[in-house]
Amino acid sequence: MSRLSPIRVLLFLSVVTAIIVTIFGVQTHRAEQKRKAAAEVEEQARKVSDEAAWKEAEKKAVIATRRKAELDEEIALRAAAAEHERFLTKYVNTNITKRAGCQMVAVAVASERRDMNHGMGDNLVKRFQTEHVQLTDSFFKPELVTDGLFENTFNGATDLFNRLELAKTLDALLLARQTVRYETNAELNDIVTAAMDLEIVLLPVTGQIGSRSWKFSALGTGFRPGDARKQAEERIVKQIEADTKMSVPQPP
Repeated sequence: MSRLSPIRVLLFLSVVTAIIVTIFGVQTHRAEQKRKAAAEVEEQARKVSDEAAWKEAEKKAVIATRRKAELDEEIALRAAAAEHERFLTKYVNTNITKRAGCQMVAVAVASERRDMNHGMGDNLVKRFQTEHVQLTDSFFKPELVTDGLFENTFNGATDLFNRLELAKTLDALLLARQTVRYETNAELNDIVTAAMDLEIVLLPVTGQIGSRSWKFSALGTGFRPGDARKQAEERIVKQIEADTKMSVPQPP
């Protein structure tokens, strides 16, 4: 066998090396492509995972916000209910029972001293009470007068009707307001004259009873303002007892 020349050997080696380099380059390129593809898949998976996590976090945040809003609303409703209950307890005796088949009327008389006059209230109860009309002077507590709610209602405000849930028990209100003016006569041994007015209004609560109003006036005298006032009030009570036209109208 003849020996190969160095040039041929070198050429052969060059060709082999080129083939090896080419193969290695192709394999390296393919490996790089696979690596990049795998990296892209991994990145895409990470993005999908991050997006899913973000959506889940957003969903949890929405739920948490909704639950907090519901809890805040529940707390606010409970607080409002408690405040409403305190308001009712402050102004109304809730143990009043309405008789079956009767119209229920709450009586309240405010004196000129801005307190509740139960004595005059009792006289009005006796005057208006009938078989079908039940009146009570104990439905309202004194704070109704002292806190100014009586005055507003007497003058026509109706917001108290809803705030005190009057329609659940009452058909009407019978409110009376006393005013007194005093004069002293020095020529008659300082005799005191008390000029008393009693204004009475019947205010419907349920709409089944019509509104009405009355006014009585009387003078009383005495050596002291209290004595003069007492006499004037007694005279008004007699006027009320003698008035045969006063009544709570019955619903049709």
